[in-house]
Amino acid sequence: MGRRLHALKGNLSSLFKGKGVLDLCNNDQQSHTNSSTFRKQKRKLILPTDVLIEIFSHLEDDYKTLQSCVLVNRAWCENSVPSLWAQPFLDLTPSTIIDVYLTCLTEPEKNYLIDNDIIGVPNRRRVPAFDYVSFLRHLSMGNLFSIVQRWTDRTQTKYSVSPKRHNPFNAEPSLLVYRTLCTLFFSRRSSIRSLSLDWGNKEIWKAYPLLLYSAGIDTYLAKLKRLSIHYITDWSIFGYLSKYAKNIETLEVVDYSFNQAPHPEDEQNLASLISIQNNLRHIKLFGYSTYPALTLASLGSQANSLTSVEIIYVHFISSPPSTSSTTSTASSSIMRSTLEGLATCVNLEELIIKNCSFATDEILAPLICATFPSLRKIHIVESTYNWDSVVVSLIQNNPTHLEEVYYKPVDNQQLHIITPTIIEAVAQNCPKIIRLGVPIAKVQISHLIDILTSSECKLKSLSIFRMDRISWDDEALWKDLGGLMPVTLRHLNIWIYIGDTPMQLFLQNTTAPLETLYVRWWTHYLGYDCHLVGAYLKDKPVKISDFLRHVI
Repeated sequence: MGRRLHALKGNLSSLFKGKGVLDLCNNDQQSHTNSSTFRKQKRKLILPTDVLIEIFSHLEDDYKTLQSCVLVNRAWCENSVPSLWAQPFLDLTPSTIIDVYLTCLTEPEKNYLIDNDIIGVPNRRRVPAFDYVSFLRHLSMGNLFSIVQRWTDRTQTKYSVSPKRHNPFNAEPSLLVYRTLCTLFFSRRSSIRSLSLDWGNKEIWKAYPLLLYSAGIDTYLAKLKRLSIHYITDWSIFGYLSKYAKNIETLEVVDYSFNQAPHPEDEQNLASLISIQNNLRHIKLFGYSTYPALTLASLGSQANSLTSVEIIYVHFISSPPSTSSTTSTASSSIMRSTLEGLATCVNLEELIIKNCSFATDEILAPLICATFPSLRKIHIVESTYNWDSVVVSLIQNNPTHLEEVYYKPVDNQQLHIITPTIIEAVAQNCPKIIRLGVPIAKVQISHLIDILTSSECKLKSLSIFRMDRISWDDEALWKDLGGLMPVTLRHLNIWIYIGDTPMQLFLQNTTAPLETLYVRWWTHYLGYDCHLVGAYLKDKPVKISDFLRHVI
């Protein structure tokens, strides 16, 4: 912690000259011979409030460092506590945090819990040191419920059912405390910016109306910048969200939200939520083998703002073709328009497609012609069919800023040879490539060599997938490739069978300081050759288990 803050102050000392920022390096050499000098130097240690707040805002994910900052002095405590309590509900958060939030309840709210036999509610004398509720910025509903459950398991040693209770949820103490805290968090005091509705536990759904009917719904939903939806089966929530949540910048609809094909009206609510946003920049959609055509088409409404799109497990053809010519024509029109919206996103920087199936040429056609001047990253993983043609076109049409091209075909997929291939397109168009993953035939090695030997090569990650049935167990080939690996390379993934000797020659001949190595056939057939890798890792402070893993 000390080194991090020392570096931060050192960097800020020149930036905030005149604001009393101390140069710690010089301070170490100054003499503290009298109290007057010491007081002057102590005053220099005081960073301006705006500088402290800026520093602490960058440490929100560093819980231990923020805890240490709280203990430095009063000023540091007052200015670091908001960052420390911005994201309090994490997987390992102790249940004692619930005690703190219960002190923030009003007396009627505390009495309500006590009257319902909740043990451990703080008495009225205990006053919170800060307005912790106003600091809350990131809330995971699933994590909150888990922590409340741990709290009730710890505090409720016995629980009797009173016949006087009228609330149907009072039979479950965890749910009662959870609902009370939700009322507190979703009040008009709310400053929540990031909300995760990860409600895998069905019991949490009993608190669902609180999100929709709480007094401050218009206030807190209007402030939301990030919304993540997990495991939701009641799509009506999107209708409510679309009324108030118009400033979302990151939207994720993932996991089992699409455990069955959504009703058109329900999907229209999600499409409306996307369309109503003022500045949606990132979207992640987990289709779960359905075909959310309306949702995909709605991406066009954010054509000027979207920079990152991730589409996972979309089954592009979800129903058999109809014999009706009218229905067939309408279906064809929907298919053509599905990705047209995405193709208009002129500021797109990242495109990620994973495990999507049965995309036809007609569906993919808009992407073939798409122009994304700022495109930096293309990841297409185990998706069918003809996505390789899309990748080649995207490379050729948008080469200026491309740094990542990763195309992993489906295992045992019969790859058709297109001209040019992805590896050839990268060699010809992407001098700034940093992460590369491509299927390659042995006859295309020359294109890989062109990339590796380029004077501009700064490759950090390389993944090679087999594209042909010709044996790659060639000692001379791998020895030469080892010598060509750039010194910038850190991660190498080989999805091709290689025997012990070729791999040994490769490692002996390479100067690349690899941090990880993954060879798929070692995993399935040969086992990890510890002796072989151990020779390469000699005198390197890396464990074999940390070295032999897949990292893109």
